[in-house]
Amino acid sequence: MQIVILGAGYAGLRAALDLDLLLRERKRTDTVILVDQCPYHQLVQVLHHTVASSAPVQEAIYDLATLLSKSKVRFVQGRAAKLAPQACQVILEDGQLLTYDRLVITLGAETAYQVPGAEANTLDLRTYEHAVRLHNHLIAQFTAAAKTSDPQEQRMLLTTAIVGGSYTGCQLAGELAAWADDLCRETGAPRPQVRIALLERGHLLLRDFGLWATREAERALDKLGVSVYLDTSVESVEPRALLVEGGQVLRAATLVWAAGVKGPDLLRASGLPVDATGHVRTDRFLRVLENPLIFAAGDCAVIPDPFAGQVPATASYAMRQGSHLADSLMAELEGREPRLYDPARLGGLVSLGPEYAVGNPLGIPLTGYPAVLMKKSIERWYRFLLTDQS
Repeated sequence: MQIVILGAGYAGLRAALDLDLLLRERKRTDTVILVDQCPYHQLVQVLHHTVASSAPVQEAIYDLATLLSKSKVRFVQGRAAKLAPQACQVILEDGQLLTYDRLVITLGAETAYQVPGAEANTLDLRTYEHAVRLHNHLIAQFTAAAKTSDPQEQRMLLTTAIVGGSYTGCQLAGELAAWADDLCRETGAPRPQVRIALLERGHLLLRDFGLWATREAERALDKLGVSVYLDTSVESVEPRALLVEGGQVLRAATLVWAAGVKGPDLLRASGLPVDATGHVRTDRFLRVLENPLIFAAGDCAVIPDPFAGQVPATASYAMRQGSHLADSLMAELEGREPRLYDPARLGGLVSLGPEYAVGNPLGIPLTGYPAVLMKKSIERWYRFLLTDQS
């Protein structure tokens, strides 16, 4: 049989590596094809470090050729342009056609720009390329601020506005605030003029954790000099300006959009069942509804949870879904019934600068430097898994 996996993120890469290991253990000759538009696997959870130069490049991306070198997984670099479920085919943008007996969709999510002008006038932070672009952009703004004698222009150049107070927005705000000292020292920009604003349209930051996490995050970010604005809706975006509900205007040379995601447009266009935000719908076996030969996991999927409604879209859950998919696919290849996906209550951790974090690992509220240490330990464990199998 031929299994095609679209996307080499946390879920897709884990599914490919684990399934390859199972196939080799059983001396089977089934083919596993892993497709991704990039030649590397990126650690989305540490992209804020890449922006702020607090982590070397090699800690954010891993070469897929190296990771797959000990496996029999065939890697195809390309972007899926169309899915043809009735014909069991995937068509790539370069025209290449891949047939499958089983298809695994782990394409991740895309940024949802809900207001006019957001896509054209803001920067994103969902990929390594986004992180590098934002890094270079910030250096350019601070460098320009050091050279101008116009106080208003200088303030504009040194102001960063981040829209969205969930994982990405909070982590980026904390990391940028900590980086500002070094950035000003290196460029000559005046530190007192630096402003970082975090805007959230709801009344909670990190709403997945609850009110206590919002209060902890607000306190930690305020200590770093980040201005947090809750219940603040952005109505439209212009170059260097956010137009906020009520007629207010926030002017900033750096605008970052971290206010929501959607499923890849490819899924809806291919006729697969999706929810209102374009995420493909699965059953508790991670099968796409009404498509028994197609599975999905990670950020592109909405996966039911009998206790919490749906499974959180985080890296920890995605990785475990990938491993579960490998077991399920192996069961199907051997004619056995796959088991239900039963998500563990993993919780999550969010860094707020280099020395503070907040979260609820395994449901236990944790704050401060102990949370930082636990987050770093989890990241090291994941890196070990990557390098140990490659």
